[in-house]
This record gives sequence, structure tokens and C-alpha cells, in this order.
Amino acid sequence: MSRRATAALTALLLLAALPAAATSTRVLSMGGGGDYLEDVDNVQRWPGTLATYADLLLLELGDRYVTERSGQALGAHVSLDGAGRYGVAGLWVFDGGPETDARLMWSLKRANWQVGLQYSIGSRFHSNQQNDSWFERTMTQYGVGLRRELASRTWIDLACEGSNTGDYLFLDYVPVMQDERDLDSFGLRWRLFHGLSERLVLAPCMVWERTLNHEGIGWDWFGRFLPGSFSDFNIDGIHYLNDTSTISGGLGLVLLPDPDRMLQASLTWSRTERELSDPAEGDAVELLGQDVTSTALTVRLGGEARVLHWLTVRGGAWKTMSTSDVSSRWHDTVYWSTDHHNFKDEAMDASLGLGLHLGDFLADLLITDSAPFRTGSLLTGTSGGDALWSKITLQVVF
Repeated sequence: MSRRATAALTALLLLAALPAAATSTRVLSMGGGGDYLEDVDNVQRWPGTLATYADLLLLELGDRYVTERSGQALGAHVSLDGAGRYGVAGLWVFDGGPETDARLMWSLKRANWQVGLQYSIGSRFHSNQQNDSWFERTMTQYGVGLRRELASRTWIDLACEGSNTGDYLFLDYVPVMQDERDLDSFGLRWRLFHGLSERLVLAPCMVWERTLNHEGIGWDWFGRFLPGSFSDFNIDGIHYLNDTSTISGGLGLVLLPDPDRMLQASLTWSRTERELSDPAEGDAVELLGQDVTSTALTVRLGGEARVLHWLTVRGGAWKTMSTSDVSSRWHDTVYWSTDHHNFKDEAMDASLGLGLHLGDFLADLLITDSAPFRTGSLLTGTSGGDALWSKITLQVVF
């Protein structure tokens, strides 16, 4: 990379007030909205940025909800050579994620360009030995990303991904559903970082994502119970094809009064269209299809301050306001529709977090009333089922 490009990227990272050591926990501590921030957690949504975050080891201890844990992960970003000729490789393994088990990444930096590739695989399997039934979902995902310097304080990121997915359902060893889909699930993303001044960054972002898979629906949007034939299989209701598309756009601002303080704000509009259709078991007296269209507006505000050389305090708040229209289809010949146009005003959510800096070691902690495998109890000396830390990320720079 040229000296000018290196200086520009350094300035951008300083303007965004997010060093290469930023993590998913840090972003959540400041209210979320990670697409508007420059951080290492974004490499999985923006593969072209991987080359910026080389020689890191990260451990995500995951989230805890009641007694369940999810989102545990271990990742490593390694330079393939000292001169950067062969780029940076990344390997992530996940436990308790939505459907991803492993992700392999590679990124290369040349002059004002960065390109990245990623390959992900995953599967989820559920069985019921009492009636010899099982359900399996598989996923193979391919992604590519691009980062380009447009000016000394302006950068653009592009990302594209597509997934091959499959759903397989067997009851008493009889195949009820075998549905394989090639690249029907995808994501397209664009964002821009532009330094309006030495202390203010403007970050617009646009995203179009589609997810296509099967889902067991036990209750419809009107509160009606759907007693399907899979209730003994722990899949209540009717097994529908779920087609969900989301288009969103927003604008983020990052203000850096000085190197030890940062404020970030963002406004995001999104529209989600969800269609349930084609029950796997064929015609039934239950509901055959539903369409839901939701529009949401989310406001986020957060920030951080380094109060000691080893301690950073963070906080954030966000609020979502949404409307939804619902329509339903009954049988093959009868159509019934209702426009609820419900306005849902969510309560404002807030978060607090801490960052502990010990040389090349970083620990980010998100404060709440529960924690993964009682780690919070260990760190805070509390006892009982609930602890103080909800999410913890550990990072080592080597």
C-alpha cells in the first residue's frame, strides 16, 4: 500500500474512533449499528476489510438468554507473509450461531484496493427418537467484498454473498420434504465513509438481503393456533416455506472531540416483506399462506470515553418504531385479507459496557442481568443464576 493510502486509512480509523481492536461486544455496548462503524467485527459482513485487521485472535464467549447460550465463536486473522504479498487469511468456528459452523476467509491489499473472499458452511439437525423423525438444514455460502479508497478521507465498501441451502424432513423414515435451493438466499451491501472534517465522519449505508428456508409455524399473526402434523416432532404447526426480503438504508455520524472520546449516531429505515407459502404436507384446513410487510425506523445513539489508560466506559441507547400490514390466504380458492397497519412503538433500549486494555490484550464486556456460563459471577464476585455480564469478547494482537 502506498504511503498516502496508509496515512489515509490511519486517519479514517482515527476519525471513526474505532481502532483495529474493536469487537462485536464494543459495538453492542454503544447501541449497535455496526455497519456505520469501522471495526474488526464487520469483516464477516464486509470481507473486503479483512486485510485491515491482520494478526488477531478473538474469542466470543457468546450471549446468554435465560439458560441458553448462543453466538460463541473463535476466530483468527493471520498474515500469510511479512510483506503482505499473499494477503491475510481468516478462520472462524462457531457454536450456537444461526446456521454457520465454520468460515474461511482471505483478503489482499494492493495500493488503494482491498479485495476479500469468504466461504462458509453450516448445518442444524434435530431428531425425535420416539417416532424416528428428524429435520436437517444445511447451508453453503460464498461471499466477496471490495474496499476502495476514493480520496484521502473517503472510502467505499461493497459486499455480495449467496447461499445454497437445503431443508430435509423425515417422519418414520419417510421423506416428507426435501427442498434444495441454489443461491436463493443472498445479501448485497454498500457503504461509504467520508471525513467531513478531521473530527466528523459521515457514513451512509444500503443493504438488500433475502433469506429463503422452511419454518415450523405454530401460531399465525392473528393469534390462531395451527395444530399441524409435526407437533410430536417438536415442530409445532404447519411447515411453511419462509421467504423474507429486507431492504434498508441509513446514515451514521461519528464525532471525535479528542482521541479519548467518541460519539456515534445513526438513523436506519427498513422494509421487510415476509411470505409464508406451500405447506410441506400439502392441503390442510389450516392457514395456507400469510404475507407480512413491515416498515421500521431505528434511531441509535452511543459513545465511549477512556477514563484510565487501561479502562474505557461505553454506553448506548436505541429505539425502533414500526408499522406492519398483514394478509392471509385460506385454501386454494378462498382469499381473505386484512390491513392492520399496526404502529408499534418499542420501548427504548439501553446498554452499558467496559473495555479493559492490557497491552496487546483486550477484553470488552457488555453489562446486563445475565452472562454466558456464569462468567459474570466469576468476574464480579456475585452469586446466583443471574450475573452482570451478558456478552464478553477477548482479543489478542500478535
